[in-house]
Amino acid sequence: MDTTAFDLSPAQADIQARARAFGEKWAPMATQIDREDCAPIADMVRDTVDMGLAGITIPVEFGGKGLSAIEFALAIEAACRAMKSWMAGDILFATTCTGPSVIMMSHNEAAHAKYLPRIAAGELTASIALSEPAHGSAVTDIETTAVLDDDEIVINGSKRFITGAPDYDLYITFVRLNDTPGMKGIGAVIVEKGTPGFTLGNGPEYMGSRGSKHGDLTFTDCRIPKDNLLMGEGSFPTLMQAFNMERLYISALCLGLAAGAFDEALAYSNERTQFGRPVNEFQSIYHLIAEMWTQIESVRYLTYKAAMTAEKGKFPKPLDVSVAKLHSADMARDVCWKAMQILGGNGLITGFPPERCFRDVIVSSIAGGTMQVLKNTIAAQVLGKKLDQRR
Repeated sequence: MDTTAFDLSPAQADIQARARAFGEKWAPMATQIDREDCAPIADMVRDTVDMGLAGITIPVEFGGKGLSAIEFALAIEAACRAMKSWMAGDILFATTCTGPSVIMMSHNEAAHAKYLPRIAAGELTASIALSEPAHGSAVTDIETTAVLDDDEIVINGSKRFITGAPDYDLYITFVRLNDTPGMKGIGAVIVEKGTPGFTLGNGPEYMGSRGSKHGDLTFTDCRIPKDNLLMGEGSFPTLMQAFNMERLYISALCLGLAAGAFDEALAYSNERTQFGRPVNEFQSIYHLIAEMWTQIESVRYLTYKAAMTAEKGKFPKPLDVSVAKLHSADMARDVCWKAMQILGGNGLITGFPPERCFRDVIVSSIAGGTMQVLKNTIAAQVLGKKLDQRR
């Protein structure tokens, strides 16, 4: 299975190869990272810098690679496929995905100059902070407040399930800037780790997607410079464009992990013999392999399309990327489960890649928009009307 049918440019093939090498380097540690729920994040980020994988979409003038969403998707897929762990994608997420995207799309030139070069250099990692204890999918109901006080902004509230917390350095935080209800009062600020009044916790332990935490953020009269306002009230629709990048990330991650599980199952089916012949000569396994291949290839087309049609090359279109993310999460769970079946009893043993990949893709049904929310997004654009969720 390869991507030659898409006629990759030399630059695209190169970043794909480097991402594969990154995943292969860290593959021997995948089981340990998963078991201990702790990854050497600083070392992995340093490797992305050395291997030219940091800040893939950050403009060249800020030290980034200046590439587009398709190169990002290719890198995520290749790294996750090679490592057979979500951590390969998470490390690339830290310098390219949702957090850096919000900084790039803001008109805050001071923030561009202050943060983007350091993110591209791997000196800073950035996450996005939206979900709250009382508000998951109801994103326009967030309660975390940010109030201007002279030259500072005072933040109060809490966030939950934040990827990279407490290890990442920067948190692009969605806040309510005034009393206007709904999306009109929402904007975004950037908060640095270590800021007084800002505390970080490990959060709950996940069944999969382990190694980097999904932690809790608490703001108690946390003061930041007013220059850290990235987007003011009324910018919510623009801010949500960054989540289209996260949905692309999840789609590519699912694609890579499913392909990695498939690779393991295919090799096992060639080597494992029962009743005097390889198990892939039994029609039940033969058909599973055909089904898995077809499922993976279908998501590859959807994912690449979403990336290639991205606006300005950076921000995937909502309909395309929602379709890709919806289908990828379903596909990856099913393909990883089929891979586990092909491995038989070994497929249920922790430490075997298909089992880990299966647990890693479970979160993809929730993160970046639940399956139900994505269906609403898709239907709203196809029908040209939105459902009133408050009825």
